[in-house]
Amino acid sequence: MTSNLVSPSATTTADTVDGRPVRSAGSRLLPIAGGALIAGSLLYVAGMATSPPQASMANADYLAALARDEGRTALSAMLLHYGNLALALAWLAAPALVRGRRGSATTITGALLSAIGLVSVTGLVLFDHWTGAIGRELDPATALALFEDVSGSAAVGVAGTLTLLGLLGPLVVYAGLARAGVTSWWLLVPALAALGLSASMAFEPLPFAAFALVGAVPAVVIGLRMIQRHRAETATATATA
Repeated sequence: MTSNLVSPSATTTADTVDGRPVRSAGSRLLPIAGGALIAGSLLYVAGMATSPPQASMANADYLAALARDEGRTALSAMLLHYGNLALALAWLAAPALVRGRRGSATTITGALLSAIGLVSVTGLVLFDHWTGAIGRELDPATALALFEDVSGSAAVGVAGTLTLLGLLGPLVVYAGLARAGVTSWWLLVPALAALGLSASMAFEPLPFAAFALVGAVPAVVIGLRMIQRHRAETATATATA
């Protein structure tokens, strides 16, 4: 049995073409991912700040809060949706910062956990539009019964559980990058502080936005590191051309 093999082109077998360094198309995604980490973090903070205030964490008060101001509910939901989406995609580029084996497995694991968890959040956040609508269109008792029926379903429960990975995943990334020597272990401090503060009190838009801003510091630092890495590699490639 014989087969015909196509010879690889020069661009696949060498690091240069016409004497100039060749860089993969994927390397161009690094600054985009860095920008997405920064933008996504800021969108998330804005989404928290614009969230409708609620009297308590009870389902009835949550429903009433979303129904009270349709515009504010829609604005917050969209900011949180796209903020989490940008973060979910951007975290997948974090392993590109690691050189060598040290910290690579941890960073990859954290990146995947972050993406799965934050993508799950983007879907659940869009439920705010529906929740606000039934709160406006139905009587309170019917709206509450319908909301609890949907939110209590097994499928929504699975999605809700997966969102926890969006909290855990970035912490694992920070640990992986620190172990690899890319960043400092101190980046874990604001992330853990933000989680602890948000778990210590009932939801209020402005305080939680402040907590989110503190927690965004490590993501912004890593986003800037991605952009800096791309610039450094570009400068090196240009200098050796």
